[in-house]
Amino acid sequence: MPRGRPENQDSISKMEAMRRTLAALGNDSPPKAIHKHLKSEFGIAMNPGMLSNYKSVIRSEGNKGAVNHPPAATKSTEGFSLADIQAVKEVADKIGEDKVRQLVKVIAK
Repeated sequence: MPRGRPENQDSISKMEAMRRTLAALGNDSPPKAIHKHLKSEFGIAMNPGMLSNYKSVIRSEGNKGAVNHPPAATKSTEGFSLADIQAVKEVADKIGEDKVRQLVKVIAK
């Protein structure tokens, strides 16, 4: 495996695993909860300093995007907003493509 990549079924980077963990638990989650989620969901163990560093980088990435986009870019009176699509994408990444299809079938009835 290349350096920086965890050995897990998804073969995702530690940063991506951290992004998914914060999306699932929230940005204000305590380090112990984040560590537990990373280990159980992705098989990744991270020391507290690295965990804090990754969390800071991810939070700063989010702040940069929010400053440059006007509120109208994320809100919509018709159809789906960008935020709606991002939320669905996060769920799809978390539960998998097959389960999303099953969910759509149930909702469409």
